[in-house]
Amino acid sequence: MLSEGHELNYSKIKTYQACPLLYKYKYLEDKRERLTPASSLGVSIHHTLEAYHANSNDPSELLAYYDDCWLGAGYSSAGEQMEWYLKGKKMMEDYAEAEYQRKTTVDSTEREFIFEERGWTIRGKIDRVDKHPDGSWEIVDYKTGVDVDLTLPITESLQLGIYSIGARRAWNLQKGIVTYYFTAFNQTQSAPFEAFDEKRILDTFVEIGQKIEAEAFTPNTQYCAHCGFKDWCASSSFKEETL
Repeated sequence: MLSEGHELNYSKIKTYQACPLLYKYKYLEDKRERLTPASSLGVSIHHTLEAYHANSNDPSELLAYYDDCWLGAGYSSAGEQMEWYLKGKKMMEDYAEAEYQRKTTVDSTEREFIFEERGWTIRGKIDRVDKHPDGSWEIVDYKTGVDVDLTLPITESLQLGIYSIGARRAWNLQKGIVTYYFTAFNQTQSAPFEAFDEKRILDTFVEIGQKIEAEAFTPNTQYCAHCGFKDWCASSSFKEETL
């Protein structure tokens, strides 16, 4: 029986690693960060690709889905919104061109996995699952931001690592690869399921889960400049630096 109310996912782990106090605000006090242009565009693109792959096999229709799924929130002006809209449009034009060359079959989108590890329920939702002609699988996660280091080995990615484990444990997909699709750069990076250190990844989840359970929410003030709560958080160092 899977545990109830004892649940972890990558977003929770990532948030806690950034700042334990931020985890408390978001997941225990239900506070929400305001949309920024970058995060709003990310929502628009994820919704676009989900709708497109669920309903169409024609890349020429992708921009129509983009217009339908466009989220106008998070921008300070009409001009700023248009600037980001055009950035996203270029990403979707590049994506559509790549679609004409794709050899895989899209099996599912926004597919959820769930499994148990040492009393913790681990859950995740994957942007896209593809099947290759040879019967192997590909787990695809879209990355829409530009603030990424493409030189980092993706086998160090905790996110792709837990996705590879989830695909094997929850869905019994034993042969395949996991892929980051960087839409801003029109590039992909992939690694086989077995390239990830399963023990290290699961240990990280469990160890952070135990810290959450122990209510260890000491703020990480090195993260303040990137935090959506920096202007009002009592522990913020950003306000002090900008006085």
